[in-house]
Amino acid sequence: MGRTAIISVDGHVKASRAGYRQYLEQKYLEQYDESVKEAEDAGVPDAGNLNPEFGFDAQWDSERRLESLEGQGVVAEVLFPNGQPFQVNRLEDAGRAMDAELAAAGRRAYNRWLVDFCAEAPGRRAGQAVVSFDDIDEAIADISWAKERDLGGIMMPPLNPGGTFFFDPALDPIWAAIQDVGLPISQHGGAGLPAYSPPGFASIITISVENAFFSSRSLWQLIAGGVFDRFPDLKVSFIETQVFFLTAAIAHMDQTLAGTDDWMAFARSLKRERTVSRPASEYIATNCYIGVSPFDPRQIPIDQLVGKDADQRPLPGFHIGADAAMFGVDYPHFESIFPGTMDKVATLTRDPSVTEQDARKILFDNAARLYGFDRAVLQPHIDRIGFELEDLLVPSLA
Repeated sequence: MGRTAIISVDGHVKASRAGYRQYLEQKYLEQYDESVKEAEDAGVPDAGNLNPEFGFDAQWDSERRLESLEGQGVVAEVLFPNGQPFQVNRLEDAGRAMDAELAAAGRRAYNRWLVDFCAEAPGRRAGQAVVSFDDIDEAIADISWAKERDLGGIMMPPLNPGGTFFFDPALDPIWAAIQDVGLPISQHGGAGLPAYSPPGFASIITISVENAFFSSRSLWQLIAGGVFDRFPDLKVSFIETQVFFLTAAIAHMDQTLAGTDDWMAFARSLKRERTVSRPASEYIATNCYIGVSPFDPRQIPIDQLVGKDADQRPLPGFHIGADAAMFGVDYPHFESIFPGTMDKVATLTRDPSVTEQDARKILFDNAARLYGFDRAVLQPHIDRIGFELEDLLVPSLA
């Protein structure tokens, strides 16, 4: 079937501190310079979540990044932030700032920089615009702005305390705008996590346990609120949201919506109109994609991911399936599978539950379809850096 390559649906980028300066409005420069000086005086690195072995410039040096990822068979990336101006916690992807005005200024600067960064590798980067849902009209304008500048999608904002729940019809104009421009919206793992304090071992372990819940909660809110029923062409992806929890939650929701759960009886007792027309799992098939990142069978066994056994027989229960799953490298985060990406590809390809067609969907086809990558544009790069799946079927003797 020819050579293929990887579209990593989980990459992280930011400008250097000096690089962001030209993308900020004049009125914020003095305050920004003060914040940079404070960070540098305190010895805070110019990085978000970053494996230090990759080097700081892995976040913003376009040519170096392309060279590194091409060596891993990665032909294109979906990009999320790794830090924004005025961000308080440098390890957050969608960073919180001291106040709403500075947060908005930081988002605008990041998005402007992202447009230019994606343009340095035409057709190979799908940057996800950072948008807030706090102001409906502003969100709609930002969505149109992102589309007009060829960004590849919208990043789902975190649901922080006091925010509007995703099942609230007040957000319908935003879902309508995203559907109308034809962009996907992507939930990235960790969005909405509490700012645990004091930092340290206990907070990290707490995050490791609770991350799956906060990362996936937008999915069942969208389903429960009937958002996909009202906006059937809306496409949502869930990237690095810990698949083991997401699949269990959807299976539980299927059971609840079937009417066999006490919660459903309680909902009926309120005599409110039901907002969901189908089982929760059906919305995965029609509206959702799941990015397994960093890709590793320890996150979910591959047969459970594709929902088939070695004889290609369907496994019982709900499974994401090869038509919805995507592959993430998570470069240059500390937990990235770089530089062992091809080992993970080989593990996927050699699993007896996975056909060659399944592997191609997970590695390339699903992401290309969702994020609008043009195969014709990528083909010369695939010819140059791609690989034959059949070459991975037999373990190397080296």
